Amino acid sequence: MSRPTLLLLVVLIVLLASPAAQAGDAELLAAQQRYLAPVLKRYPDSPDGAQARYDAGRELVEAVVAAGAVRPGLRPLRQRLLARGRAQVAHAEELDRDPGFRSGAPLAPLPRAGRGYGPRRPDASLAQRLASAAAKVEGAAGIWIHEVDSGRYAGYHAEQRFAAASTVKLGALVAALRVSPRPERSPWWYDVRQLGFWSSNLAANRIYAGLGHVAVTDGLRRLGMSSSTYPGEYRATTAWAPPGPHTRVTTAGDLGRALYRLHAAAHGDARALRLLGLTRRGAALGLRVLASAQPVGDNAGLLRRWLPGATLAEKNGWLTDTRTSAAIVYRGGRATIVVVELYRPGVTRAEAARLGRAVLRAVFG
Repeated sequence: MSRPTLLLLVVLIVLLASPAAQAGDAELLAAQQRYLAPVLKRYPDSPDGAQARYDAGRELVEAVVAAGAVRPGLRPLRQRLLARGRAQVAHAEELDRDPGFRSGAPLAPLPRAGRGYGPRRPDASLAQRLASAAAKVEGAAGIWIHEVDSGRYAGYHAEQRFAAASTVKLGALVAALRVSPRPERSPWWYDVRQLGFWSSNLAANRIYAGLGHVAVTDGLRRLGMSSSTYPGEYRATTAWAPPGPHTRVTTAGDLGRALYRLHAAAHGDARALRLLGLTRRGAALGLRVLASAQPVGDNAGLLRRWLPGATLAEKNGWLTDTRTSAAIVYRGGRATIVVVELYRPGVTRAEAARLGRAVLRAVFG
């Protein structure tokens, strides 16, 4: 092929290239210019270093994805940029969690049950059984039970504030889901999934920094968590009267209300959808994220061990003095919300799980 012919062919390819691909080329190069340098920096393996590493990687990945289609000649660059960003994210996540978690795990299907009723039938007998279970543990307990199908409910110190640990990340979850009517296409979707998969501090902090304190605390209020607080970012790399020295607090009742609203909204309840400000698709994705929690280490929670065969949509929290599991237990086509909190300096997961077993026996027999 002669040189003029080759030149003409190149010109024709350029002219025929889609405007979208040309725009994608420009956006990809702009993403490289803006976000690659932070990814190439050396970060210490410290809490602040892990967060900076994660944020740099996530920003590069989202900018490359947002660029969309590019022409063939730039596809290798696109793949290299994605690989570099994802490698930094993976390194940061290794510093923030126990081994055994999978960031790329599939999302659980939507747990099936009726939308049910809010708490409307107090059960005094169940409340007595819960009090009896709490009396047998060393420490302070908070418990909330809500049988969604009937509206039956009972609690024990359900409005007492306990250290929240990771449980108030539900506010960040809702804030991120509200960004788009199709949350799976938003730049926050990866972070939302990690909140559910393994309660990522890194993801929670990225959402908090990106969407702001007002959006995250608004998420808590929309969930009905009026006694809960979210004073700021988590630290990456993770007295007898609760909540002890903690300012990030919640209650069993708050967690129970939050889970009910997500369940009801995901199953089409118009009032719950309005309160959350979510589409039904967004609510369903939020519930699926919670049902995707990976039972590794402390994230196995206080209930799962005693419920073989059940599906749990759950949020767990753990500190050196507080253990919490808030779950919707799906089995036999029915949904029951179970929240268990135990506070005592030095409390272990094993003893908190024994309280979880006693509570489940009180509920299910």
